[in-house]
Amino acid sequence: MRKLLGGATALFGLVVALLGGWMLVRGPFLGGPALEAMPMLAALTAFLVGVVIFFRGVVRWAGVGARI
Repeated sequence: MRKLLGGATALFGLVVALLGGWMLVRGPFLGGPALEAMPMLAALTAFLVGVVIFFRGVVRWAGVGARI
């Protein structure tokens, strides 16, 4: 059960990070308009939080680290 929860957490974090990263690069690099300041900050925050959640899920899935 712990591996399943860790895998689901990692998958959720990966999706959030990918969507946040896509929102950041779709404007200037893919020919679209650049985001305004607040939406860009929200996309950057989503990307960073997604990366943290992804690695937290990977650590739980792999079963490494301290058990609290």
